[in-house]
Amino acid sequence: MSTSTPSFYSLPSHLDGDALRLNQQHQVFRLLLTPSNPPSTLLTTPLPPSTVTPLRVLDLGTGTGIWAAEFAAEHPHTSVLGVDLYQPSFPAPDNCTFAKLNIEASDEEWDAVIPPGTFDLVHTRMVLMTLKNPRDVLRKVFRALKGGGRVEFQEKQDPYRTDDPSEEAQNCAVLRNSRLRMEAAMRCGLDRTVARRIPGWMGEVGFEGVEAEERRIPIGGWMTGCEELRVAGEKWKECLEWGTMGFSRRVLMEGFGWSEEQAEENVREAVEDLGKGRLYGAIMFITGKKGGE
Repeated sequence: MSTSTPSFYSLPSHLDGDALRLNQQHQVFRLLLTPSNPPSTLLTTPLPPSTVTPLRVLDLGTGTGIWAAEFAAEHPHTSVLGVDLYQPSFPAPDNCTFAKLNIEASDEEWDAVIPPGTFDLVHTRMVLMTLKNPRDVLRKVFRALKGGGRVEFQEKQDPYRTDDPSEEAQNCAVLRNSRLRMEAAMRCGLDRTVARRIPGWMGEVGFEGVEAEERRIPIGGWMTGCEELRVAGEKWKECLEWGTMGFSRRVLMEGFGWSEEQAEENVREAVEDLGKGRLYGAIMFITGKKGGE
């Protein structure tokens, strides 16, 4: 089993004291799915039909383990496995277990933890955008599924945006930082716009019925008409206040060769401007199934 770290990973982990942000991010996603997905706020795709119980569910890149544990609690007829390079610490019910795995490990290392053709459902959240070779992971996910199994990739599509066309809005500190971080990540071999490519790659791998839906997460409580999205925006702004320095510092230093002081100055200005203007992030919910029974 692989215990090595990826060659470059720019995001903070829950081992770096980031568990609070990751768990709040999970609540943001629940709120994002509430208006149109009752009673499920964990997935947009339905569970695959099966005469075999329990259904086997894989949470790839499980982070703190909160999605896996809550899914297992809400679906006691399933057996949930959460895998990550780091070991989750979230309390989980008996039908939820965790295993250590570098998602970009070799096929042999994958198969030791995730045997081919064993899972009915695979879920990931903001994982493929952090990888050097996301297409290879798509291939491995396809291999991990049983015939008829389903997958859902929940991916952020950078950069942040605003519908305000004014020059002032388009060049605010938050959007400048988001675009710089995206460019710096690209220089490090990481594509933060990967979400738009996933549906095509899925078709190449062999997935059927591929669908993609974009939803917006406001940055701040400016979105009116939906209480869940207003609250989601407030919580998302807090997540960014806690995490933007961690997201940005290393990737700006690695990508542009900046000093730590240069990177922190750039990020500090963006953090101070969070919540100003009508800014939002885009999340893609991308689903598909493996053919066969």
